Amino acid sequence: MGLVQRQGIKYSIINWFGILIGALSIVFVYPLALEEYGAIRFFLDTTLFLFPVLSFGIGSVAIRFFPVFEEKSNGHHGYLGLLLLWGGISYIIFGLIALCLWGHISDFYAKKNPEISNYIWIIFPTSFFYLLNFILNQYVVNFGRIVIPSLLIDVSQKIVIPILLVVYIHGYISLEFMLCAIPGYLFLVSVLLYLYIQSLGENFLRIDFSFIDIKMVKNMLYYAVYGVIGGLGFFIVTKLDTWTVPTYIGLKSNGVYSISAFIAGIMEVPLRGIVIATTPLISKSWYNENIEQIKELYQKASINLFMAGLLLFGTFWVSVEPFFRVVANGEVLESGKILILILGVGKLFDMSAGLNNHILSYSNRFYLSYAQIILSALLGITVSVLLLPGYGMVGAALATVASTIFLNLLSLYFNWKYFRIQPFTMKFVKAFLIGLAAYSLVSFMPVPANNWWTIVIKSGTFATFFLLLVLRFRISPELNQAVFSFLEKARKKF
Repeated sequence: MGLVQRQGIKYSIINWFGILIGALSIVFVYPLALEEYGAIRFFLDTTLFLFPVLSFGIGSVAIRFFPVFEEKSNGHHGYLGLLLLWGGISYIIFGLIALCLWGHISDFYAKKNPEISNYIWIIFPTSFFYLLNFILNQYVVNFGRIVIPSLLIDVSQKIVIPILLVVYIHGYISLEFMLCAIPGYLFLVSVLLYLYIQSLGENFLRIDFSFIDIKMVKNMLYYAVYGVIGGLGFFIVTKLDTWTVPTYIGLKSNGVYSISAFIAGIMEVPLRGIVIATTPLISKSWYNENIEQIKELYQKASINLFMAGLLLFGTFWVSVEPFFRVVANGEVLESGKILILILGVGKLFDMSAGLNNHILSYSNRFYLSYAQIILSALLGITVSVLLLPGYGMVGAALATVASTIFLNLLSLYFNWKYFRIQPFTMKFVKAFLIGLAAYSLVSFMPVPANNWWTIVIKSGTFATFFLLLVLRFRISPELNQAVFSFLEKARKKF
């Protein structure tokens, strides 16, 4: 777990910088341009929705088959070139299909949301550069490098979007220019990612076709088909709300919803770091049939992620009321309070399951992971159809959480049935009780009249009390070791 911890910690530190910028944007920028922010999120999230189809499952193939190609003396048999060729062909096919259906797509949005229909074409360049960035990022991840790609892809987006909105709000650029700047920014990221690969000495584009036989191609295509189906299903499970809200409710509502989802999504920063760091290890462990290493990763990741989720959600929720009193346009955003609660609970359950679906998807039972994603997606669509008309944004949030919990329950069942591994121990009960105790303490604290000081005192007290109890009861030996190692180094230095 040492390598995973180091990579996860570095990733989290980098992303906390992005989260800080995102938090400042939520307070001072996004509420001032809810419709415009909703439009930007719509185009980016629509790209995510289309990604499994336009990439033809390359996301699942890129890591799954790297151990087969890995051999630096032979340039990994041109694996990077193969991935780029794969992505280029699939994007061309997707583009031709989209052009044939363009009239129907334009008519649909002209009726459902005329504000979007004028700029729908931006999805084409946005999706292309998003695909290119994803391929380059997945290739780099195979070498255990996640910090620089995270800076270029995740953190930079949290900087660029607020800057564009601020410039737009002050009238220096038009809405069309702002939206067109998104694919331009993604192109710049592609260039920087490629230069980074060159700096690592892993820029091997010449494909070794003699290494690739018919059986390997069939296996890759077979796995990719499941990746397309599973990718679509996974988007529906996790991101259906980001498409239904702007399409059926409106861009302003999507602005409110996106801000609420961003706040709840802060909990996922440690999860994303652990997943990115461990998926190559999981893939190699299955390749080497090392089930014990997978079990160890599974259990340690789950308890650490559960604690992180409790800490982050609790730290925000104890100060949720004063938060809406200090944020710009807070009276409008306060309608998202219930959304943060619903989505936050869903994120917490997802984090407690840890590497759940990722373990299953890289195993020889990978087809089950896609089957359960499809079932969960169907549940999400059903709940959306039933709740969206009457409950609006709340219905969309409930549909997402219902499908997420159902997906994780299925993963838990399959991982236990076929591999006899599961992530839960009594440490989860202890961590939950510690979180409950910290929340109870802060709830009865006297607070000052100043909202900013209330946030600092209540959130700071919760976080401090929670961490002290977690260290006292040794819920995570890894955390204790990291903290005491840091204190020992600090003592020797000073």
